[in-house]
Amino acid sequence: MLLQNKFILLGILFFNLINFSFAEDLISIRSGGKAIHWTSEKYPFVTKNIIDDIKETYWVSSGNTLPHVLTFSLPNNKRFESLSFITKNNHKPGTWAKHIRISSADPFPHMGGWEVIADLNLPITGVEKIITIEPKRGRYFRLEIFSTQDENAKEASFTQLKVLDVPK
Repeated sequence: MLLQNKFILLGILFFNLINFSFAEDLISIRSGGKAIHWTSEKYPFVTKNIIDDIKETYWVSSGNTLPHVLTFSLPNNKRFESLSFITKNNHKPGTWAKHIRISSADPFPHMGGWEVIADLNLPITGVEKIITIEPKRGRYFRLEIFSTQDENAKEASFTQLKVLDVPK
């Protein structure tokens, strides 16, 4: 019975991994996503690096006046039900984002229509954190970074944000 339960659990985990690996990243540049506003960036570690689908590129702030706010847009309102965050990069691990909040809006974020989707702490290891939510629709996404892994870091960094619609 215990062995059977392990196989069932492994099957469910494998099915979920397959779904996430085939999910469309709605916010990537390849899908038409854009970085439209940021409070800080340090060239060549620019905001669009977060959505460029290249794991070696990342964003770095110029200084560490918190919070950092990065805003992205999709070409139009889309359904999504999962978010993925990666902070691990070649910058000092203390600069990796820790406490973040992600919000979504459609159609007018400048009029205060932001809905908080998640408020969480990212792992100190910087590895991918995936969260699933009740399906929602949105066009604009705001990533707010409230702290870094080292509270004395002089900069903040973030590697990758994905907005996913898991296929049915």
